[in-house]
Amino acid sequence: MSEERNRPVLAKGVLGQTEVLFQAVAHLGPAGAAIVVFPFLTQFVGASVPLLLLLCLAALSLTALSVASLAKHVPSAGGFFSYVNQGLGRGFGFFTAWSYFLYDPLIPTVSILVSAGILEQVFRENLGVFVPWWLSTIVMLAIVHIATYSGVKQSADLNLLLGIAESVILLALALTVIFHHGSRGQTLVPFHFPSLGLHNLCLGFAFALLMFCGFESAAPLAEETADPTRSIPRTMILSLMLVGLLWIVTGYAMVIGLGVDHADQTLAARQNPFFELARGLWGWGWVWIVFALVNSSLAASVAGQNAGSRVIFALARASLLPQRLGRIHPRYKTPSAAITVQTALNLTVSLVLGWKLGPITALGFIGVLISIGIIVIYVLANMAVIPLYWRQYRSEWSFGRHCVVPILGTGLLGLALFYTVWPVPPKPLSIAEAFVGIWLVVGALLAIFLRGSSRTALEKAALLMYHGQETVAEE
Repeated sequence: MSEERNRPVLAKGVLGQTEVLFQAVAHLGPAGAAIVVFPFLTQFVGASVPLLLLLCLAALSLTALSVASLAKHVPSAGGFFSYVNQGLGRGFGFFTAWSYFLYDPLIPTVSILVSAGILEQVFRENLGVFVPWWLSTIVMLAIVHIATYSGVKQSADLNLLLGIAESVILLALALTVIFHHGSRGQTLVPFHFPSLGLHNLCLGFAFALLMFCGFESAAPLAEETADPTRSIPRTMILSLMLVGLLWIVTGYAMVIGLGVDHADQTLAARQNPFFELARGLWGWGWVWIVFALVNSSLAASVAGQNAGSRVIFALARASLLPQRLGRIHPRYKTPSAAITVQTALNLTVSLVLGWKLGPITALGFIGVLISIGIIVIYVLANMAVIPLYWRQYRSEWSFGRHCVVPILGTGLLGLALFYTVWPVPPKPLSIAEAFVGIWLVVGALLAIFLRGSSRTALEKAALLMYHGQETVAEE
């Protein structure tokens, strides 16, 4: 009973529609995701990046509609765990939580490592200064560690400000490029089917999912949002549409700015295309792109560190990990030991992958880990809609909204998943796929056979991850 009394309680109804919307926008990281992922996508689809983004937006919109339907009746801070748990049952809910563990703990790596590689190129090309990627990685991970260790909390107002700032910078650069080329410089080639074929398009789709992960991040704020059954579903759709359209415009600008005939060489270029375009059109204004990239990387990393460390903390408190990892800092009231372990994990993974694969190409390896897990979670969420509305909300049942939409969304995601894992890609991507496969099989076995306090502890860890609480009650 004392543990329940001490556990933090979420503030009810303190967030309005605008605040919640920009929480989701900031989590999507418009600028950082575009700068990091767009060049990577060109190796799959060449100049057809805008088409890829449009298809991804259309496919994810179906999933967003399904998740919005779930959020309407399950406005819980448990997010996907609660949705799938109520729609498909406790076993599938547990498996969803297990799959999500692939995502948050490695967010600092995927956000910072690639950004550090890009910054190394940018500083060398623009300032003639060599700042090694590993140094930037260590510095940014140190900032994330200090911020999360000392209990720094990101407020809704700060996320609103940061979300607007990076979106404005990205849109300003895109419009500058488009207007600079004039009416004669516009073309529909970026919306043509890529010459590299369907397999590459589906591979690109799977990696583009990395960018769109986060539209559902409004869901854990449901308990803190005024009128959540209305605000949260609306926020999911709006954030996805706004950021998705911004990315399509930006992708188009990147392609025409560099030339449609040279788009497939973008990844091999000496400098990230966004900095090249900004320097050519804005002069020293390329510094704004640095600001947008670093801002997005740090914000996403802090969020991932907060969530992942609380998973470690919860598992240690339940004696599923060494209990010393369940220690709370006496002054900051944060899970200090778990945060230190999480920092060490991301530092190790970042340095090993950076030295073995290179900081930028390492995105492919990490992308496989995350994108397959996210596809599995989205598929389960789609499927949860059908039984939930059929059994519990029959009066609201719509064959189109609650059956056709989830099935279409699942089909598109399944197609991307199939082409991601088959044919088996070369190393090191095949190693990443094997790791994810083993992880999911273990999760499925645990969901089937694990019972009692251990299973409950893992489910509570998932809830802590979704809550993302800054304060953890001391026992």
